[in-house]
This record gives sequence, structure tokens and C-alpha cells, in this order.
Amino acid sequence: MKYRSTIGTALKIGFFALFLLVCCHGRTRYSGADQEKIGIQFFSAKINGVLWESYPSEEGEGYQVRYKPLSRQLQISAEAKDSSRIELSFHAIDRILPGSYPSTKNDHGIESGVFYYPIAKNEDLGSVTVNMPIQENTVVLTKVELITKDTYLLEGTFSATLYGLSPIHPAPASQLTAGKFRVIYRAGLNNPSL
Repeated sequence: MKYRSTIGTALKIGFFALFLLVCCHGRTRYSGADQEKIGIQFFSAKINGVLWESYPSEEGEGYQVRYKPLSRQLQISAEAKDSSRIELSFHAIDRILPGSYPSTKNDHGIESGVFYYPIAKNEDLGSVTVNMPIQENTVVLTKVELITKDTYLLEGTFSATLYGLSPIHPAPASQLTAGKFRVIYRAGLNNPSL
């Protein structure tokens, strides 16, 4: 009888440990000082004078920020509550540092610039800065700070003239102004250090 209660207790402890592992997986805990440095993440802009705001996803604890080391391409994606989204994509010659990043193509032919999709899953109605007159200073990265051994704080501004992708686009040209962001990039197995 004692043997059964030991197995039962071990199973309960095992299930509880599994529950904790599943619930807490992917969550990064920061010390008070690190959390203070990080502050609040945000991503917003005005499109033709109308405020567009995104909020970090609760599942991922932030925005989608990816870095491709071979092309030195950094991409930040933000989605608003209405499912519209803005993507910033820019590359560096050597490494990602504070500075100005124009809307152009990199040496690998990957487009850099600002991409706006007002309707979810309809890229034909998107507006972009690429393949149009090159726009200098499309994205200005003002801060790249290592907060912990694998967490970076990225801050910056962006503005551009967006051009519709389709000739029947309802807004052939849109002005994106007052763009600003403060996001977290987490280096790891699939995300190399900046």
C-alpha cells in the first residue's frame, strides 16, 4: 500500500512540474534594474495624420524582431488591433548600430524600407517605400543597448512616403510621419547576437 502512495505522489509531483514548465516556458524574467532599463515597449506612427498604434503581443511578450546575420537585415513587425501592420526592414554594412538606414536594397537584393499593410492577409493593398525614389533616413535607429547577456533594447524613429503596390490602390501615396518604436530583441538559438 505504501508503494502505491509513493507512485501516486511521484506522479502528482511530475504532473505539477510539467504544468509549471508548460506555463512558464518562454517567459523571460528580468531583475528590477533590467526591467527599469527596458521600460515600456511601443510602436506607433501617423498615416496621413491619423494615429496608428500597435501593442506587443502577450504570447510573445513583445514585437516580432528578427535579425538575419548573413544579409545583416533587421526586421521589426508590429500589428494593430484592426490587424493592419507595419514592418520596418533595414540592413547594415557591418553590424546593426545607431544610425540612419535608407529605403533601398542590400547587397543580397533584399529590400529595406517601410511596409504598411492596411488589411490583414491582403498584400496587394500594401504600401511600401521600395522600388520607388530612394528615401534617405527612412529608419533612424537611435539606441541599440545590451540589457542582459541576450536581450537588446532597440529605439528609433521612422518616416516615409508610402506608395501603393497596386495601380488600383485606393491611396497611391501616403505620408507616414512621427513613427517611433521601442522594442526588445532577444538573441538565442535562432536569433544571433547583434
